[in-house]
Amino acid sequence: MYYLKHVKKILSFLTCSAISLGIIAAYPKSAEDGNYAEAAKTIAEIQEQRKINSEKIAALETQITDLEGDKDKEKQQQAYFEEQADIIQENIDLLNAELEALSNDIKTTETNITNLDADIIAQQTAIDENIERFKERLCAMYMTGSDTTASVVLGSSSFYDMMSRVQMINSMAEYDDKLINEILTEIENLETSKSNLETEKLNLTMKLEEQEKRKEEKAVEIEQLNIKMQETQYEIERIALEQSELERSKEEIQAEQDELDDELEKIEAEIQRQAEEAQRRWEEQQALLWQQQQQQNNNNNNAGTGGVSVPSGPSQPTYVPVTPAESGFAWPAPGFSYISSPFGARWGRNHNGIDIGDGGIMGGTAVASQAGTVITVVNNCTHNYAKNYSCGCGGGYGNYVVISHDGTYSTLYGHLTAAWVSVGDTVEQGQAIGAIGCTGHSTGAHLHFEIRVNGGAQNPLNYVGP
Repeated sequence: MYYLKHVKKILSFLTCSAISLGIIAAYPKSAEDGNYAEAAKTIAEIQEQRKINSEKIAALETQITDLEGDKDKEKQQQAYFEEQADIIQENIDLLNAELEALSNDIKTTETNITNLDADIIAQQTAIDENIERFKERLCAMYMTGSDTTASVVLGSSSFYDMMSRVQMINSMAEYDDKLINEILTEIENLETSKSNLETEKLNLTMKLEEQEKRKEEKAVEIEQLNIKMQETQYEIERIALEQSELERSKEEIQAEQDELDDELEKIEAEIQRQAEEAQRRWEEQQALLWQQQQQQNNNNNNAGTGGVSVPSGPSQPTYVPVTPAESGFAWPAPGFSYISSPFGARWGRNHNGIDIGDGGIMGGTAVASQAGTVITVVNNCTHNYAKNYSCGCGGGYGNYVVISHDGTYSTLYGHLTAAWVSVGDTVEQGQAIGAIGCTGHSTGAHLHFEIRVNGGAQNPLNYVGP
């Protein structure tokens, strides 16, 4: 029974070896594209560049949003200035109306003054005429010798005539006095009105000058607001230009991102094609091994030995010499040492192990880090090619193996092309347990290695080193 189990393990090992050889043979077909390891590295580089581009795009979008906020503030400021300018313009319009009213009042006053001047001149002319007539009467009286009341009395023919002459003289004197007084009073009134009008004109002129000054001050305020509005407009245009440049940079990066996506799609398509070719070869090799096993069993049955021998075929070493660390654990990928992703935070969650991902690691041997018992094996994932998504196999691990060590420690080996052990197998330290591959959620060929203590993930580099 033990012998049959041992033969089964050897046959499984030979089968997986054939798969690995088939895959390795399948990928170097295109000299221009390079081998699978190079393609995987290219995918990793593309994805890293895509990540950098995404960060740049996010940063540009943040800057554009911030600038939009700045532009809104400038627009609000400009709207405030425009509102103030409108209010000041309304005040200027009111001042213009007042100025026009004052100008009209001044014109009216000037017209009244002109009219008064004409009236004064006319009255002065009338006075001058009356004075001339009065002078003429005095001359006449002087020439006739009737310059006194006595001469008037003596020259009278009767008492009635005398009384009539005296009364006439008195009436003429009263009339002349009254006429002169009225004219003088009217002239005085005209002069007073003229003085009042000139005072009113002076006041109106002062008001006009004051309003003109206020108008000039308001015009200066509007000019200052116009300057501020122009400054805000320049700032809005500058921000818009900067936004335009950022948008153009964003579009350029997005175009590069699209090119990277196209390139990545082409690479993944080529890897898929190569993986399907490898799968086809594996199936052919599997059928060949099955035929060989059946032929050998028939030969043994015909010989009557009842035993089973192992068919010849490609093979890999069952054990790889390893040197355990002080912790008792050994490096799980002999010959490969590059850590492409360490233990810790990654992609928004914790990466519970380390990724060993040297170029050329595809098809390499994964060995048991320490002796133990195989407790988990997933070996049904055929998606052995690079991808930036999870194919769903093995919870993202693809083909993987978990080995328990003394019940406290356990180790996990993920993304295998194929596992060469079964649940319940006892393995020794350094024993080959599978071929390193790219199954599950894997952007390139590598070995995902975990060390767990009582089920909790620990940093493997605290226990092992390349």
